[in-house]
Amino acid sequence: MGERAMEVIVGTNEEFILGYQINETEDGTLKFKQSFTNHSHQGSLRKIAVSGKFLLSGGTDEVIRVFNLNRRNEVGLIMEHQGTISNITFFETSHLFSTAEDGNICIFKRGTWLCEKTLKAHNGGITGLSVHPSGKLAISVGRDKTMKTWNLIKGRRAYITNIGKIADSVHWTPSGTQFLVVTEGVLDLYEVDTGKIVHTVDFKQRVNSVKFINNDVVVLGSEGGSICLYNIEKQKQVGHWEAHNNRVKAICIYTHTEECKWIFSTSSDGSIKVWSLQLSEIIDNLENKPKLLGEVNTTCRNICMDISIPNKIVKKEKKKRHRLAKEESLSDMNETSSPEKESIKNKDNLIEPSSLKKQKVSFN
Repeated sequence: MGERAMEVIVGTNEEFILGYQINETEDGTLKFKQSFTNHSHQGSLRKIAVSGKFLLSGGTDEVIRVFNLNRRNEVGLIMEHQGTISNITFFETSHLFSTAEDGNICIFKRGTWLCEKTLKAHNGGITGLSVHPSGKLAISVGRDKTMKTWNLIKGRRAYITNIGKIADSVHWTPSGTQFLVVTEGVLDLYEVDTGKIVHTVDFKQRVNSVKFINNDVVVLGSEGGSICLYNIEKQKQVGHWEAHNNRVKAICIYTHTEECKWIFSTSSDGSIKVWSLQLSEIIDNLENKPKLLGEVNTTCRNICMDISIPNKIVKKEKKKRHRLAKEESLSDMNETSSPEKESIKNKDNLIEPSSLKKQKVSFN
């Protein structure tokens, strides 16, 4: 089997998972080719996550489905939760974290998909979860208006904070020294050492997606369809543009070169867009929006998104990290890996794009 191309994968309100192959042309623009569709879920999609060859999806039907992107088939079904799946998060290549309206955090071993630990977290459901870059801590927020810090080594709660509001999401900075708590359009920046808010900014409209460009600059997708770049270290906006005709539902970041990031964005207007951002442009306010490299209309209401990176690119990035680690004598950055085992029987295959046209779906 040949090497897979880069793919962007979205989950939709119409219960579909849609995959699009991305090819870069000679002039630097991107072409989208639909690579697969899947209609295994019996409810709206809420979260999808890609780790290597694995694609996981969860939604209102309370299950998490596991797909093998190399073989283009479904290899498992996880049924540990009761209620809509609210988060699916991988930590490196070792573990999977999932949350749902049942208020539980479930921790799985990647590849075997066996639940190693269930943490009773929040009454009324979990709205956000973020795992520390070290893998030793996690922070969750829920409908009980609390924020909880978890010691993942001991598998128990370390701290609980009453924040007095229902937060939508929580996000560690890449350095792990600070974290963001998002409530509608308000971002609170916490310092880990003190556990206190050091900066608050109100964007005046709901923030649906948060991704870090680097340790200082964060990308925000808003309810109004715009994308904002905000420097939390300088406490100022360094970029803003109207990206979609409707709310931005998800954002992904891909490092194209050392100086260039690709920002993937998707909206409930059905579009997927890829923007090229030169890092030198975010030192000061952007006068113009990043260059649009390509877009595609899925004709669905997109809710969640992730990108699948070909193995050859992943291996190239790993070699680069190893080289930098050796040059800087960072002995603690040695990577380890273990062979993956698939212990779940194969199920339904991912189906060809043409089958989407055969489904009787009403697109609002």
